[in-house]
Amino acid sequence: MFYVFIIVIVSGIAVLVNMYYSRKRKKLILSLWDKNEKLDHTENFHETFTYLYENVNLNKEKNAVVDHITWHDLNLTKIFKTINFTFTSIGEELLYYRLKAPHETHLFEEKKIEKISLNKEYRTKLSLILSALGKAPYANSSKYIYAKPDSSFNKIYILLGLLPIIGLAIIGLSLQIGLGLFFISILVNSFLFYINRSKNEAEYESLFYCLTILLTSRNIAKLNQDTDFLKKTSKLKSAPFISVFLLKDDPTGTNLILQLFTILKSIFLIDYFVFHYIVYLINNNSQTYELAWRKTAEIDLYYSIALWRKTLPYYCLPEYTDNDSLTIVNGYHPLVSNPVGNDFDFTQNSLLTGSNASGKSTFIKTIAVNIIFSQALNTSTSHKIRLTRGEVYSSMAMSDDIEKGQSYFLSEIKALKRIFDRRNNSSDMLLYVFMDEIFKGTNTMERVAAAESVLEYLNHCSNTKIMAATHDIELTEMLNDKYKNYHFREQIVDDEIIFDFLIKEGASNTRNAIELLRITGFPEKVYLHAVNKAKELNNSLI
Repeated sequence: MFYVFIIVIVSGIAVLVNMYYSRKRKKLILSLWDKNEKLDHTENFHETFTYLYENVNLNKEKNAVVDHITWHDLNLTKIFKTINFTFTSIGEELLYYRLKAPHETHLFEEKKIEKISLNKEYRTKLSLILSALGKAPYANSSKYIYAKPDSSFNKIYILLGLLPIIGLAIIGLSLQIGLGLFFISILVNSFLFYINRSKNEAEYESLFYCLTILLTSRNIAKLNQDTDFLKKTSKLKSAPFISVFLLKDDPTGTNLILQLFTILKSIFLIDYFVFHYIVYLINNNSQTYELAWRKTAEIDLYYSIALWRKTLPYYCLPEYTDNDSLTIVNGYHPLVSNPVGNDFDFTQNSLLTGSNASGKSTFIKTIAVNIIFSQALNTSTSHKIRLTRGEVYSSMAMSDDIEKGQSYFLSEIKALKRIFDRRNNSSDMLLYVFMDEIFKGTNTMERVAAAESVLEYLNHCSNTKIMAATHDIELTEMLNDKYKNYHFREQIVDDEIIFDFLIKEGASNTRNAIELLRITGFPEKVYLHAVNKAKELNNSLI
């Protein structure tokens, strides 16, 4: 009796502790919107948010995407983390996929995004539903959209699961045989339980998460009063009864009830039967599962977009045109604090000049990411944008590859070659090309000659828009009749460098690099020698 009393007390304390943490978590979830915060701050080092993208690619022969070089150039990993306010694994998978394949025609329901933004009661209920699904490491739930899970079922497990019950039943006839069978079956089943769990942990987690997705999709449908979806998923009404078996172990060992429940599952091999029940559900309701997956992921994505928009100084919805042009008003980069907006008409291929830190690279990235944002998220960090749909390719942040024994220049050559290959293999879609400091890994004479040749060639390619930044003023003169020149400028006032970060027409005609030697405190001898040498070089060219 004493031990029963202790178990009751410990269980009661565990329930109260769980209630406390549940309320604390709920309070946190309800505060996220006002604080512009995300629920999960931990970085996913395993990049499981790439699952949908990988699964789609496996089922497509050719798939035009933002490739890894462009992704790196535009710092889209950091942007993804900044935008990612999703509650669920599938929400962030869909967000990542859309950023990787922005040119595809994606579904946007702005009324739903608006409802999330304006209707607090609806947003609160939706947040609690989505957070209950949450994020599951290694849960590759999207693969079952494209391939059926293995449905092979070993019937011997039915007998093994019944053996403990048979043992208890035999006790009335023979205590020794009954207890022997009972304890032996417990040992065998527990061994099989943990062997199967460790061997198929990722598969188990994925399929258990799939069932939770199905349940979540129905809860969202009820919230949205989507009777059509509820009818389509009526066969899944039994799922909530099986979902109670999806409770996981308590790694802290403090939840006695959960620990006892896990032991019970291991004795009767319940996870094995639940696993194959979910397989049965998905294999026999594959279209319904895909619909449930996408509806749940999309509403989570809409929440993320809505909260991201709330954090921005301003934004707009894109407009589209078919005349191979882009016009942006007060466009800015989303990662820049206190950004300066710029207007730009990208109707002609463009060359940008100006000193370092004047804003050239940031401006190029601003235009590139806004093309991606517009198509992927129906959002532009500007007051207005009008553009033609197309792919984005860049060659900007090259580096030496020590492991491959590859120089900076060779890395840049390969990066540019892939743009040529893409242009030659895909003539129909508009290609936006962005380049920064082309061929800076080699000497001045060859750099200018090679850059001029590349830019000249690309200028004659149809359906191609090029924006390139350079320090080589010679290029602005050589390509003056083909590329429109723009520049960024800094001023030196009272020995202080001032940047306005505003784009201006024409090529840069200021030379302040040597003056910066004096301002930053280099020895006067170094500064004067540089001034005189610059004069000599300039006179020799005249």
